[in-house]
Formats: sequence, structure tokens, C-alpha cells
Amino acid sequence: MKEIKVVALCTSRIYDPQVHDYIEKLNEDLKKDGYVLMVFTINSDLYWEDANISAETSVFDILPYQSAKAVVIMDEKIKNHSVAEKIIAKSKEYGKPVIVVDGEYEGTSSIKFDYAAGFEKVVEHVFEMRQIRKPHIMAGIPDNPFSDERIEIFKKVIQRHGLVFDEFMLSYGQFWARPAIEAAEKLIAGGEIPDVIVCANDIMAINVSDVLKKHGIRVPQDCMVTGFDGYDEVFLTEPKITTASCTTPELAEATAAMIRKAGEGTCGSISVVPVFIANESTGAPAFSGYDKSILGKFNNKFYRHQDEAHIMHEVTTRMQMSKDTDEMVSYLKRLIINDQNMVEDVSFVLNRRILDTDTYFFNGAEDKIDPTEYTLVYDAEKGSVLVEREVDETLLRAENKRFAEKAEKGYPLIFNTIDYMDRTMGYICFAYNSYDITDYSRTANLSNTIGMGVGGYVNMKYQRRLAERIDAMYKKDPLTGLYNRVGFSNAFELVVDAKEHIGEPVTVLMSDLDGLKYINDNFGHAEGDNAIATAAAALKDSCPEDALCVRFGGDELFAVIVGEHDVNEITGKILKYLNDYNASSGRDYTVMSSLGANTTVFDENFDIKEALRLADEQMYELKKVHHKI
Repeated sequence: MKEIKVVALCTSRIYDPQVHDYIEKLNEDLKKDGYVLMVFTINSDLYWEDANISAETSVFDILPYQSAKAVVIMDEKIKNHSVAEKIIAKSKEYGKPVIVVDGEYEGTSSIKFDYAAGFEKVVEHVFEMRQIRKPHIMAGIPDNPFSDERIEIFKKVIQRHGLVFDEFMLSYGQFWARPAIEAAEKLIAGGEIPDVIVCANDIMAINVSDVLKKHGIRVPQDCMVTGFDGYDEVFLTEPKITTASCTTPELAEATAAMIRKAGEGTCGSISVVPVFIANESTGAPAFSGYDKSILGKFNNKFYRHQDEAHIMHEVTTRMQMSKDTDEMVSYLKRLIINDQNMVEDVSFVLNRRILDTDTYFFNGAEDKIDPTEYTLVYDAEKGSVLVEREVDETLLRAENKRFAEKAEKGYPLIFNTIDYMDRTMGYICFAYNSYDITDYSRTANLSNTIGMGVGGYVNMKYQRRLAERIDAMYKKDPLTGLYNRVGFSNAFELVVDAKEHIGEPVTVLMSDLDGLKYINDNFGHAEGDNAIATAAAALKDSCPEDALCVRFGGDELFAVIVGEHDVNEITGKILKYLNDYNASSGRDYTVMSSLGANTTVFDENFDIKEALRLADEQMYELKKVHHKI
């Protein structure tokens, strides 16, 4: 098999326009030199110092460390140092170079945005647009390094323009929508509207602008607003927000250049200055990051996603309610149909242990990944595979021939975790034939839907198994496995209600263990239980399959046999079973039962209590004989 030169990219939320744009440009640059980009992604936000790492980060455990030419980590997107450090440690173990984008770790190459230079351009711009006397900065999180850096830049620029910073010029919006709205409302309630509100990111800027407009404060005429980051949403607001874009082609180009030099084993750093974009919120001419054709494309696909949401909900429900694994997997095909009604190139594997109903997969801590425990469940080329007995050791690695074939298309391979209740159940690989961002957004939805469907199925199947066990405990005697009184009453009621046996013979066969007290007194109650269980096994094994065999209490056993059967043959089988047992058990006692039977007609006058009494009388006559022997 032809060797593929793999670059492993670790990131999150690939449907985020920033990340999507970076992936497209990086892949286009790398494939000129024959590289294959494999993207290992999570779909939810982590937090920098959070020790409770979600199961979906296990996708980074299946990186092709052995064969990768380089590992790239988008640190600002993953947002967790312990996750990044784990990837770096594993890469070093295999001697692989690591390139960190938007972060800095010892022993790695670094590509960073020069946020300070970019933010200074934004602040300087507002002074170029008009005379500023009352500037204000809405920072992010207190004591956050990014937030503190932008406050210092704000102070430096206003000082350069002859202004003195005071505490009324600063508020905190936590880098997020609701806190930014609350901070803006508080600022307006103070009564003095600033000339400009410089926001530390775009999310806050969009929401601050909305709050100002809600109170009749014109943007930019009465108060200018700026953002930072270059999120695409700032080009769709009214007015469009002045910002600095951190989604530039230079970032991807710098990464590609660093990868080419990775073989030299040298560490270094490259700084990329965000691109300043003046826009309507500071009185500049309108600039839109989207053209009308792209907007139209998103609009057309919006309705498709509404339909997909309905399909995903339906499929998840049907998967969870499936009677077996084959049926559960059969519903998945509806999830992987694209706009042209073609099956997309999707493959996924599941841990074999989730199909074991004797143990509960979601109990306990997450186990270390063992590739041999995973089995291919679906492959676009093969369809539903379910369980391959011969598991390819490279199933979760880039060396797998399927991945090499998928890579020939020239587009990135995207890997997601399939998880449920914070446990890793499997992994999924997407191979698209374009960079369509709506397809990239489907990866998260599909992974989550499969996780919910499979996880719910496993839960439901285990619950049914538990219900069966509880039902058996309720209806069956735990020592013998025969019906107890309650279980027999329910089962016999079903026989009576069916009415199909009316007019047929019905036999009640009684079995009472001989010498139970002697066994208990001389050999212990455990041996007494063994004797009872042996007598019960003899009864169950010798009666017809549809007979109702019951432990009435203590050593008293009976069976209700409907239909034409030779009672003498049944009792002969019971005695032979016990004789064979005694001959081979090696115990110092014998297991024998006294048997009695009563046969009558099964009709509306049949009285089970009377039949039991008559069988019991016959049994005790035989028991008297045994005692005399």
C-alpha cells in the first residue's frame, strides 16, 4: 500500500467559520506537496483549567502518532491545557513534531496571532475617525491574560491621544453575550454615553450595538462600537461591525510552511498580525465578508437542516427502540444521505462491549482504548457490517487502507467521537468531496445522533434485560429455577384463559424429597439445598417442555402437565435421573423423591386445589412405603 504523508490536526467545532476556513486553506496548501490532512475534532467547548474532561476528547487518543509527519494543535479552539499537554506528550513519545496554533508550550513550534498589534490598530482607528473624549472598553474576563492585554493597549492608545484612564472607562462583558448585555445596560443607566465602546471580541460588540439601538442610541453617530476576532456574524449585523480578522490565509500558510520544515526538528515561532477591517459601526464604508451567492446558499440549506433535524430525531427514537442490533444499525442509512440522495462516505466503529447485555457499559471509569475491542459497524462501501470477527488492528489508525483510499479524493478526513453519558462508544470518519460548511456542520449532528441512538439502544436493551431478570426473580424460585407460587398462579391463569386445552387430559404430578431433615442435620443446609435443586432438575428435565413446574415450598415440588402424556414414563425418567445422579455424585447420601399423580379432564370444572390434594395423597402413600424400606 502506498504510504500517505499524514498531518494530524486537533481542533474543535469545525463548522465554526474560522476553523472551517483554516482547514480549507491548510489542506489546499498541504496537498500540493502530497500531504493528507486528518482532522480530529470535538464539538463542544472545553475550559482552560477544567479537570473534568469530556469523553469526546478521546478522539485525540486515536491520532496516527506512529505514521504522522506532524501534529497540529489549535490551542485556542480546544481551550484546555491538560488535553493539549497529553497530545504533546504522546507526540514526543513517538518523536513527532508538534505545531501549536494560538498557543505556546515547551518543546513545540508556535504560530500565534499578534493580538496586541491587531487590537492596537482597532483602537487607533476610532481616534482617526473622529475626536474622542469619552472612550470606553468592554473587556472580557477579569484577570484573563487576553483581556488584561487589551486593557493595557487601550490605556496606551488613549494616553497617546492625551486622555487619562479612569475606572469608569472599563467594564467586563466576560467575552459572552448575556454578560455583555448586562454591562451595556448598566453603562447606559449611568446616564453618560461614551463616544466609543471598544469591545474585546465580536460577540460582545454585536450585543452592545443591539443594546444601544434598543435605547435609541445611534451607532455610529452617537456612539461607535468595535469588535475583535473577525467572526462572520459581524458582516451580517446592522450596522456591520469594525473588527480585526483572525481567520486570515496567512495563518494557514504559516502552518503549512512550518510543517514543511518540521523534518528539520527545529522549534520556532511565527507571528501573524490580524487583518484590520473598518466597517459601518465606526462610520467607515460597509464591508461584507459574504457575497450574495454565499448568503443564498446558506438560506437554501437552512430548510434542509430543518428537515434533517426531524429525520435525526426520528432515527434516534427508532434506534433506541430497536429489538436487536441488526435493526438498530439498519436505521442509520437515513442519516447519511446528502442533498443529491447519495450515500456519503462515512465509516464508524463501535466498542464490542456495548453489545454485551450481561454487563452495563456505562458503569465505572473510562477505560484505556484497546483497538482490538472495536469493530466496524458501517462503511459507505460495504453498507451495514455490524460485527466483523476479524478486526483490523489498524482500524483506528491512519495506516488502515480504507483511510488511504478516502484520502485520494484530496479533501480532509474528519474524525469524531461517538459518545454517550460521557463514555466513548466508538469513532466516526467523514470523507467529503468538498469544503461545504453545511456538510462540516453535519458531522457534529450525525455524531451526536448516532451517540444518542446507540447509547439509548444500549440503555434500553440493558433495562429490558434487567426487567427480565427481575421478572424471573419475582416469578421463579432462585434455588431451583422453577415457578414460585406467584409465578405459577400467573402462568396457570394464562393457560386457563387460552381455553385451547379444554377437554384435554391434565395431570398434576407431586414430588416430595425423601430424608431432607436427615441431609440437613448430618451434612448441612447447603447440601440440603443441593438435594432440593437436584430433585427439581429431575422434575423439570423429565416433564414435557410446556409443563408448569413449581416449587411449592421447602422440598415440595409439583408439575401441571396438560395434554396426552404417559405419567408412568415421566415418573420413570425422574427416578432414572436421580439414580444416575446418585451413582456419580460421590456424596454420602442419596437424593430420592416420593411421587404422586392425579389425572383428570381439563374443563371449566377443573379445580387445581383438588387435583393437588389428590396427587398429594397418592404421594404420601408412596412416601410411607419408602419409610418402611
